Amino acid sequence: MPPSISAPPVIILVETQMGENIGMCARAMLNCGLDQLRLVRPRDGWPNEKARATAAGANIVLDNAKVYEHIDEAIGDCQRVLAATARQRNLRIPGLNLREAVREIVDATPPPKTAILFGPEASGLDNDTLARADRLIHFPTNPDFPSLNLAQAVLLLSWEWRQSSPLESATIVNPDLPATREETNAYLARIEQALDNSQFFLTPERKPNIIRSLRTFVTRSNASHKELRMLHGVLTALIKN
Repeated sequence: MPPSISAPPVIILVETQMGENIGMCARAMLNCGLDQLRLVRPRDGWPNEKARATAAGANIVLDNAKVYEHIDEAIGDCQRVLAATARQRNLRIPGLNLREAVREIVDATPPPKTAILFGPEASGLDNDTLARADRLIHFPTNPDFPSLNLAQAVLLLSWEWRQSSPLESATIVNPDLPATREETNAYLARIEQALDNSQFFLTPERKPNIIRSLRTFVTRSNASHKELRMLHGVLTALIKN
């Protein structure tokens, strides 16, 4: 059996429709040694006895699951965010197949706190949620029949993670880790406020698309703590002028 991973990812289920599917995802996670589960607005509420019935004993995952009202709260302490999607999206976010995505996370030094997002059963993640990811994950299934249910997708991701064996690396002193999503969101909020104050948005209808594009750009850059502090300084200087 491969050695355990030192920085296992957080699995985030967004607006899951059925408690039974949450339970099956928890079972799949624990099969592969993952136990950090977060839920964003589960449709049938939480806790959910139907989830426990299908978890087949993976109670530690369910008992420790955290529930959030908004995706930004769920990813606030994470430095990397990947999102699973089955469809091609008109977003400028790099896409990786499952193995490439897991390898990229495992090989990162130092290991960042990583969240992996899965969307509702019927529709998947919407573009506003996907814009918060710096990588999209595609599952290389049969192109003539690509359909996966939610628990299958979580199991495939968890299994690929389980099979990955990171190499030992030297200790890095005071690494400049990527900024957390909470820090990134604070910077984006400052940009939005500054643009509002300067009357940049000529029509209210264009604002959501522009903000989404800005979010995608900033998130994709994966800025470090130091780089984000520099960007705050640049913005402060521009506002003063």
